[in-house]
Amino acid sequence: MQNGHSPDTFDLSDEEGLAEILEYSQEQYQDWKPALVAPQKNLKQTTLFGAQSVQPQPQSNLRHNWPLANKHEKPTHHKLDGDEINTWVYPTNLGTIREYQFNIVARGLYHNLLVALPTGLGKTFIAATIMLNWFRWTKDAQIVFVAPTKPLVSQQVEACFHIAGIPRSATTMLTGGIQPGVRAEEWTSKRVFFMTPQTLINDLKRGSCDPKRVVLLVVDEAHRATGSYAYVEVVKFLRRFNTSFRVLALTATPGSSVEGVQAVIDGLGISKVEIRTEESLDIRQYVHTRKVETKEFEPSDEMEWIYGELSKALQPLVDLMRNKNAYWSKDPMSLTSYGCNQSRQKWMNSDAGRRASWGEKGQVTWVFTTLASLAHSIELLKFHGIVPFYHKVKAFNDDEGGGKYAKQVREHQSFQDIITKLRSWVLKEDFVGHPKLDHLQSVVINHFVSANEGRHPDPEVSANKTRIMVFVHFRDSAEEIVRVLNRNSPLVKAHVFVGQANAIGSDGMNQKKQLEIVEQFRKGEYNTLVATSIGEEGLDIGEIDLIICYDASASPIRMLQRMGRTGRKRAGEIVVLLMKGKEANNFAVAKDNYEKMQLMIADGQRFTFHTDLLSRIIPKEIQPIVDKRIVEIPIENSQPTLPEPTRRGRPAKRVAKKFHMPDGVETGFVTASRMGISNENEPVKKISRTSKKIKAQTTKQRSPSPISQPSSSSIFLSEAEYDQLERNYLQIAGEESQTVELPRMDAFPSLQKVARPTANIQHGAATMRMQRMLATLSRTTMSNVKRLEANLHPEDTSSITPARRRQRSSSVFTEQTVHRKPSSNESQTPPPPTTTSTPQEIIDSETPPFFWTSPAKPPTDFAASQDLPDLNTVLGLNKPVLPAIDHTIKPARSKRRLILDSDSDE
Repeated sequence: MQNGHSPDTFDLSDEEGLAEILEYSQEQYQDWKPALVAPQKNLKQTTLFGAQSVQPQPQSNLRHNWPLANKHEKPTHHKLDGDEINTWVYPTNLGTIREYQFNIVARGLYHNLLVALPTGLGKTFIAATIMLNWFRWTKDAQIVFVAPTKPLVSQQVEACFHIAGIPRSATTMLTGGIQPGVRAEEWTSKRVFFMTPQTLINDLKRGSCDPKRVVLLVVDEAHRATGSYAYVEVVKFLRRFNTSFRVLALTATPGSSVEGVQAVIDGLGISKVEIRTEESLDIRQYVHTRKVETKEFEPSDEMEWIYGELSKALQPLVDLMRNKNAYWSKDPMSLTSYGCNQSRQKWMNSDAGRRASWGEKGQVTWVFTTLASLAHSIELLKFHGIVPFYHKVKAFNDDEGGGKYAKQVREHQSFQDIITKLRSWVLKEDFVGHPKLDHLQSVVINHFVSANEGRHPDPEVSANKTRIMVFVHFRDSAEEIVRVLNRNSPLVKAHVFVGQANAIGSDGMNQKKQLEIVEQFRKGEYNTLVATSIGEEGLDIGEIDLIICYDASASPIRMLQRMGRTGRKRAGEIVVLLMKGKEANNFAVAKDNYEKMQLMIADGQRFTFHTDLLSRIIPKEIQPIVDKRIVEIPIENSQPTLPEPTRRGRPAKRVAKKFHMPDGVETGFVTASRMGISNENEPVKKISRTSKKIKAQTTKQRSPSPISQPSSSSIFLSEAEYDQLERNYLQIAGEESQTVELPRMDAFPSLQKVARPTANIQHGAATMRMQRMLATLSRTTMSNVKRLEANLHPEDTSSITPARRRQRSSSVFTEQTVHRKPSSNESQTPPPPTTTSTPQEIIDSETPPFFWTSPAKPPTDFAASQDLPDLNTVLGLNKPVLPAIDHTIKPARSKRRLILDSDSDE
């Protein structure tokens, strides 16, 4: 060591020692000389396993380093404010600046961003800040915020008014309850819109909303943007007319699988995601601890008795389906509605189902319908309580429909015993009906008692401030829980919180009523809220200290939404009530899926992003800098009411539908010769009305051009062509002269007695009557003949001689001309001889003669030699000739066939 110093000899207790260390380090640095090595080229960086590593791209100025930065793009069609575009505002009205919120806002201004944050971490603030900056940057562009329900919409309105300071005069809230004419007027005068997606897509299709004016679309609860949901339809519609707009998607749970998250990315055209979990470093300090407690229960004795009696009533139907190989389980208590429907469809698609008769198919359908309706009752009994189960089976018992299998269950003695026993239990005021409900009641009472006595672990929790929220799947269970908890009033003040739809025996809550209940819950008029799925998504209900999940869901999204209601401002507690078996397994699956999905989503490497849909709005040469300041809130924003359009004394006129066209579309009449030709550099020639009139007059004054007369050779056939016509079309093979004869209606009598099969059409009514008549004649016996002879006149039954029969038959057939060769001189050719046809014999086993018959070989008169009933007499062909009748053609029985009025079917 130089100067005799070593690192161990320095004294760090005073300033002199620190000065010596600095001097010593400088001396060592001056004496050090780096080794000179010749530069080496074409070196490759490899991994530990020898593969070539991928060098990351430089991320300089990440907010502006989008994939299309170096691509030439057309400037945006939105009018930008040059005075405001150089800065972007980050409001500090809430005090502390959270780093993760700042970073997400900075990226959301320049990307189509999907933001996934746990509930209670400020997604509303992020959306309000991005909306504020696009409101400043543009002069007349419109900003739209969409949420699935009106309470969520009104919640965002308050954030934009009191945090971002967007003027109330430029804001409106539109829902389906507002008339289309009023909404159309709002679209022409406002810039910021809060609405539901269904209302937005209707206004876009009607033309009230101009898609080219939209510069920012904010989507709340974006995990719904899959399939054909309204969110997806809105984005598709906007992209048809406008490529210069941003999408900001907000959610707490983007999906329960990688495929589900990718569907959201595809549906909204997302180019970047910002996902945080409760374990992320930048949000860990803002997430409060949540104590999760699970409690499992066994069925009570009353429930076990109901299981046994109900199994006796349903066992015959289950065995019937098992014998048909349509169902596999022996235990009726394992029935589920989904399983019954799947088993029915699977059996119908099987070989046995396809070969089964219609009666057997109907039997299987009715049995599974009955079992599926009672399977829901079994689910209520297992997981929710005896009282909801009783209401369900009582409705089944009172219903007289459902077929004979439902009647079989209703009339079973075990089923009637259940109805009788449960009626006596439900009438008792202190009856609970489920071990989970009894435990829930004790947990709620202990929580409020501890808060009143100051024994709660958190000193901020007091009796007036603490709140409890109970989540349940079915509305019947929610009403039963409220009934049991309100027995402990005024300590417990519970109220139900359900959706808008009405159910049997229960009215729904409209959105106005929902907002009133939430406000009363915040003020303390109610301290316990029992909610169905309506309370899981998005609503800022306030600080909840205790969450009770009365039933478990296998969906990670629903489980996370429930648990996110607590632990926002202080530590929260979660109690999950489970039945041993299926319900406990579902909860374990949901918890495991949630943890795995959070890791995969946060990784972000399994997703495909749509950077090709990202277009530039801010010019490339402008890079706005942040301006962190307190945003001034306009006085008009202090109004307590929502910015809904005011009602008018008379309804607004219905606005005519408008058709907005994308850029570059050729409108109006375009000639075929100019289709696809750009007219940008070529002026359009306008034709005045005067020139059109002159042209029309000139056209009318023109004389018609002479028509040349064709030659006779081009009109008449030549000699060779005439010979070809005669040889191919006017002659029939053979030397004998031919004649045309009527079709033989008496051929093959045995075949005419039955209706022959047809391919594509059916026999007509007249044909079927003829067939039945011939069949009746063929069944004639001697007893029938004797009965006719006894009741008819002798002249009607006397036989006709063969000579007379031939005379009558010959009068029916008309004379036909023999086909001959036409000659050039028609006047010199004598008329051809005529022949009269005679009826031929009826031979059942032979083919009837063709219509073209030869007179050189006269047929044998078999009918004249036999004493048979005359067919002409049977068919009425020997009636005297009547004078000609003016026949009118009419449709017969709405068929396409036409018959004459004089036709007789008898």
